[in-house]
Amino acid sequence: MKMPYCSECTIGEDGGPSHAITNRQRIARAVVGVGWLALAWTFLYVPVPAIAWLLAIIAAWFGSSHLVAGWIAYPDCPELGAIASLASRRYIRTRCSPWERIDHWLEPRS
Repeated sequence: MKMPYCSECTIGEDGGPSHAITNRQRIARAVVGVGWLALAWTFLYVPVPAIAWLLAIIAAWFGSSHLVAGWIAYPDCPELGAIASLASRRYIRTRCSPWERIDHWLEPRS
């Protein structure tokens, strides 16, 4: 199966990701991304500007990387590899045990 962001990559072949993620898993990443972006917005209300901006930038990175991961169906750790995979147009493998557990829980039961 072709990966949507990489013209040369395929899922499960030639060292690509071992599995494609389902729509439920993509939606979960997008929901987490929106939550991080909302948290980034609330961090801007912290009274100390230096701390507020630092926290907001970190939360915005997490939020945007999770939204990108949901958009491109990135199966691994979003904050480490989703944006880098999109920018380089090749799959960058990362390990992410929280998302591995969540993805296992969200997989359809047969």
